Amino acid sequence: MMKYASVTDVVRRIKEDIHKDYRLQSIAMEGNVIGLKQASNGHYYMNIRDEECSLRAIVFRSRVTAAVRALREGDHVVVIGAVNVYEKGGALSFIIEQLFSQGTGSLQAQYEKIKKELEAKGYFDSSHKKELPRFPWRIGVLTSATGAVLHDIRRIAGERNPFADIVLRPIPVQGEGVDKTIAAAIDEMGKRKDLDILIVGRGGGSMEDLWCFNSPEVVKAIYGATVPVITAIGHETDTTLADYAADVRAATPTHAAELAFFDFDEAQLDLAALAERAYEILIRRIDSEKRRVDAAAGRLNLPHYERFLEMKKAQLALLMEGAGHQWQRQLEQGQSRLLALKGRLDGLNPENLVRRGYGQLVQDGNIITGIDSVAADKPLEIQLVDGTIVTDVKEVKRYGKNDG
Repeated sequence: MMKYASVTDVVRRIKEDIHKDYRLQSIAMEGNVIGLKQASNGHYYMNIRDEECSLRAIVFRSRVTAAVRALREGDHVVVIGAVNVYEKGGALSFIIEQLFSQGTGSLQAQYEKIKKELEAKGYFDSSHKKELPRFPWRIGVLTSATGAVLHDIRRIAGERNPFADIVLRPIPVQGEGVDKTIAAAIDEMGKRKDLDILIVGRGGGSMEDLWCFNSPEVVKAIYGATVPVITAIGHETDTTLADYAADVRAATPTHAAELAFFDFDEAQLDLAALAERAYEILIRRIDSEKRRVDAAAGRLNLPHYERFLEMKKAQLALLMEGAGHQWQRQLEQGQSRLLALKGRLDGLNPENLVRRGYGQLVQDGNIITGIDSVAADKPLEIQLVDGTIVTDVKEVKRYGKNDG
């Protein structure tokens, strides 16, 4: 009977062979730093990359020097160390003993060159940036239709303002040549008059992964947008050229959603506070005028002072009564408008429709508003209040006839 080797046996043989090869145990290697990260335990993780290959590398905390701490994404370096195999993951890595910076890497140099050119042409000028509207109701989102970015934005929108609309335009967020697709999508969505804010988002990645957002075409599309643009690209420490061009740069997709979706409950409280403040100002003004009249009357020395004072008091009483009636009318009108608005919002609340048996239909990221929008050969999402049903469309029936 054939005897099989275990995975552990194979990995350990590879590790032993690598450790026996002295050429791999003290080797100098050069390349560009990609995906640089510092862990909470003080170790530094990165990939050393050239034009064709990439190798995971580690600098342990005890080997961290000033040169390591000064590293930047894309830097060109020479490292001395040994190749190792991490048994548990079966991963090949390079343990760095010494690191020597050779200056800015080709990718970083290209980034700085493009940034300098675009900056000189005014694409990053703060004077061109637009303010975000105080109460946006319709927000466009450019991101992957299946990524965590969209999930985070929808979650925050539901928590802060479930009455606001999200208009999704799915885009590729990584890969060769996708910058043209991204720029075209921003150009299209950025000129829509029915949008209040546009969010351009992507999850974290290396400088190479995020490179499409450094494209001059993407920067120019953001600059030319008439809709205010919020970018949420990569991690908080990542900054792309698209971030420089955006009207607002958010640290994370969650932060972008918090900027775009105002808190509906908080807005209602603010409105009530403003009404109360207006009432207090009116009362203080009436009290102030009453004291001024009393002071003026006190300075008078007239034979018929009592009659004059009674006349002024009567005038003041009429003024206060009129003001009270006016305030009551305004308060009643405001309450009527608030009740009407609440009724309209309750009628638009998707959760109320869902609880009555309705659901929102979505196909290819688009909300279905009519039978002609449904394709029979594509999956269909039914969004309910507590989840989503994905189903296949077997047949599309129109009133009066059947179309498969």
